[in-house]
Amino acid sequence: MNTLTKDPLLTTGKVLTILVRIGLVIGMIGLGIAGTVVAIGATGLTEHIIVKTTGVGEVKWAAVLAIFTMLISLGLMYDFATRLAQIIDTVGKGDPFTLENAARLTRMGWLALIVQILAIPLTVVSSWLETRVDEGVFQLQSDLSFTGLVVAVLMFILARVFRKGAEMREDLEGTV
Repeated sequence: MNTLTKDPLLTTGKVLTILVRIGLVIGMIGLGIAGTVVAIGATGLTEHIIVKTTGVGEVKWAAVLAIFTMLISLGLMYDFATRLAQIIDTVGKGDPFTLENAARLTRMGWLALIVQILAIPLTVVSSWLETRVDEGVFQLQSDLSFTGLVVAVLMFILARVFRKGAEMREDLEGTV
């Protein structure tokens, strides 16, 4: 029985995960193009670089590094949203407490944690770039989020809950 079409919350969750994944793909395409443009030097970035103690090349490659790091983060977020959509599907089918969902939740916890860890060098590089480029030319905001760390811990806890639920169901089926 598929309750996904009957439950507005599950339907909303499914639609949102689709929209988020579409947005992430668009973002990845845009960052890929931006990174390529900056890497090959087909941008006006060099005329806005404030040369202090670094050269134009260092600023250009720092920008490419920041864009590449953000691209990796968006890919990890896409994987997170995909796994969430898979869990929503199992809830809609009426069978969420499976070992597969526990594994998905564990992976989602690691993905959330890795995105937060990637925010550290991204913040450092973007802060360094802001001091070397004219204001408004290169803007990249990255913050280490306490909320992201809480999400990671929550995913790990939910994975244990789902794992335990699957084990309890197997035990119950074995006794009947």
